Amino acid sequence: MKPAPLSYARASDVGHALALWREAGSDARILAGGQSLLAGLNLRMSEVDGLIDISRIASLRTIDLVGDSLRIGALTRHADLERSKLVALHAPALAQAAPLIAHPAIRTRGTIGGSLAYADPAAELPACMLALDAEIVAQGDGGERRIAARDFFTGVFETAL
Repeated sequence: MKPAPLSYARASDVGHALALWREAGSDARILAGGQSLLAGLNLRMSEVDGLIDISRIASLRTIDLVGDSLRIGALTRHADLERSKLVALHAPALAQAAPLIAHPAIRTRGTIGGSLAYADPAAELPACMLALDAEIVAQGDGGERRIAARDFFTGVFETAL
């Protein structure tokens, strides 16, 4: 199957993505790697009015050590987690979980942000975030929110987003 007709826009930066989301309305969805979202749309398990593609926003694809915290951008791909020396050193559970995610093609496209945002109970990364007592940073029109992983995941496929 294929998804129902919908609009599509590609964001150039975070501010542009937020502006596109305001224009599109609350039924639009953010597209990064698309591994979870596109499967649901293609099977028509969910329907959306539009997609806002953030996949080319380089500032969201980072792995940095900031003080004593590991900061991982939403567009960081599973394969990046698997190869990162910083992740292996400061969050070995993530480095060990990454090779277990699906298969190489999925790890090459799938993002940590998408995995967390869809809160699939069968996924490895939400469980890792809970075990690591991680903090998830969400950005919207109201600014930045910092959400403890234990408060971020609110149910099956449901988050505080």
